[in-house]
Amino acid sequence: MQKLSLVIAAAAALLAGTAHAAIPAYPDNPDIIWRGDFEDGAPSLTTHCNYGDNGWCNEQIIRPQQIQITNDPDPIFEGHHAVRFEVKYGDVYSTYSDERSLLSPPLQMWEDEGNERWYRWQVMWPQDWVGSYPKWDELGTPASRNNAGSIVEWHHSNGGFESGSAPLYFRGGDKFIEICLVDHATSACRETIELTELLRGHWHDFVMHAKWSSNPDVGFLEIWIDGVNVLPKHMASNKYPGMRNYLLIGLYRNVHIGDPNLLYPDGTHVYGTDGAPGVAYVDGFIAGKTKESVLPPQPAPVGDGTSTPPASGSSAPSATPEPTTNAPVSAGAVFPQGGCSSTGYEAAWLALPLFGLFALRRRRSAA
Repeated sequence: MQKLSLVIAAAAALLAGTAHAAIPAYPDNPDIIWRGDFEDGAPSLTTHCNYGDNGWCNEQIIRPQQIQITNDPDPIFEGHHAVRFEVKYGDVYSTYSDERSLLSPPLQMWEDEGNERWYRWQVMWPQDWVGSYPKWDELGTPASRNNAGSIVEWHHSNGGFESGSAPLYFRGGDKFIEICLVDHATSACRETIELTELLRGHWHDFVMHAKWSSNPDVGFLEIWIDGVNVLPKHMASNKYPGMRNYLLIGLYRNVHIGDPNLLYPDGTHVYGTDGAPGVAYVDGFIAGKTKESVLPPQPAPVGDGTSTPPASGSSAPSATPEPTTNAPVSAGAVFPQGGCSSTGYEAAWLALPLFGLFALRRRRSAA
């Protein structure tokens, strides 16, 4: 009995030490363009602005609470850190419009006409995420709503001047994760595509393949979320003529959301006095020239080693049959290409039969 107790205790300790996924051991790959994870903690958020740097260059905030590094056991997808974004009424940076809490990467993440790139990142919207708010100038029409804000976007510039909305937004709505492809002339979405159901408190794992072009016959997007191809190759303009695209991550929303002075036609207040704060989490950004450069390496073959390697090109990034549902996946348990989080994690699961449900791996969720 004493020996069994020691084994159970050791197994429990192993689980406790591997409750989050290890950082994927990406091999040295010349096709990796940039890594934007947060494993260096707060120093990873700023000053990495030179061409070739990893990490983030600049933050657009007016309060230190707007961008915070999370530490285990706070919400994390892999490794030991992720980033928490917060925005509320009045968070208007410098002379820019609208409320924002944003990070920008270094120079190699600017995209020119014809660039073809692969990206991978993770987002978690917490359980209390509100996906839309009353439209400030149509308060007499309850169905008129403003989206609660983008989380990942590719903005635009010609080297000094920009106008209008970004060409491409990813955002979390009331029910779905959406992308918005913007009409430059009107700054409105010319296409809004519902990609998949938004699961609050769940880390959504994104993979995107893009060819950046202002020509709708050249530009395209392909998107996978949690290993499911939610957007097959979609031909569309995804940048503006004469402009370059650059990445921004964080919360960006309409300047009127949370305004304590807004009133409905009957004189009642639309919002309280807390500014209607919104919060979301991001982890693990990586960009590369190929699918293989942004996905974790596959595990070594088992059995006789005669398994067929994955096809190259723009096929779905999975070495196993593509799932037919979008069921939640625990953080780090499954990668789109079928990889494992760590050898320690596998060993911990082997110990589970010793003590049943007692040591089941905890699911990460927002506070």
